[in-house]
Amino acid sequence: MISLRHVVILLGLITVSCKEKSKPVVTAIPRPEVSADGKKITFPDAAMIKPFTTEPAQPGAIRNDFSAPGHVAAMVVRSIESPSERLVLFDNPDLSANYTAILQHRINIQTQRGNLARVRDLQAHGAASGKEVIEAQTQLANEEAAIISDEATLKLAGFDPEALRRAKPNTSLVVCEIPENQFGSIRKGLPCTLNFASFPNQHFQGRIDDINDYVDNTTRQIKLRIAVDNPDGRLKAGMYATVQFGVVEGNSITVSRDAVVTVQGQDYVFVKTGPKSIERRPVQLGQQQNNRIVVQNGLRNEDAVVAANTLQLKGLSFGY
Repeated sequence: MISLRHVVILLGLITVSCKEKSKPVVTAIPRPEVSADGKKITFPDAAMIKPFTTEPAQPGAIRNDFSAPGHVAAMVVRSIESPSERLVLFDNPDLSANYTAILQHRINIQTQRGNLARVRDLQAHGAASGKEVIEAQTQLANEEAAIISDEATLKLAGFDPEALRRAKPNTSLVVCEIPENQFGSIRKGLPCTLNFASFPNQHFQGRIDDINDYVDNTTRQIKLRIAVDNPDGRLKAGMYATVQFGVVEGNSITVSRDAVVTVQGQDYVFVKTGPKSIERRPVQLGQQQNNRIVVQNGLRNEDAVVAANTLQLKGLSFGY
């Protein structure tokens, strides 16, 4: 015979059994898989990738207006004594000395070449020694080395000696510097507008005559030389100006600025490469206008670039 005590125990066991059966099962939340180098992110299902909406990388035109300070570093005028010759008046006396030395070296080189040819001819006829030939060769080599040094100094200041010899008379040469990241939109012959402090209500038109061959290691700036017509001689060496560039970049891939993340000075974008995968790409950026920015290198046309929630991808890719 079952007692009341046995009934109570049985009911208790049934209750415990039911509670154990209804206890929810806790499962781990799936997480994206990130490659060892952080370049590739793979999501466990397509639903998790939906917040990272994309836009196609497409060519487009973007206009970027920027300005840079400059000054009239030299003036080109006709020689009074020899109208066919050009005089270059620099605002820096050291550059004047360099340019004058280059012109003299050119004369000396022509003289030494003629002298070397004469001495070699004399040697061939037994009228000069080998020592005299060597001395003539040395004198020519010294002049050629000296002109290289002076030309390098002039080029560092933004001037090409050969271009100066061909420069149009009654021209002012303005030197200005632009940041390295603006270099991609600049080209020789590009027109620009100049405003001089001495003539605040006037605009002067110029063109980029030359672009320097090096970037300053400290300032990361590049020198440009701009030619401005100066028929009445109003623009004097040393005058300050603001140079305005209006650059239209066409046929360049542009993306939203929100698509770009920067880590330790390097810019990156994230590209959707499959239904559940995203890849990190390093890019080189160009000009920016409003919320669009030119990508000069690192993307292909129609790449699916992530334009939303990129900071989350940055954290996954770089581990923070």
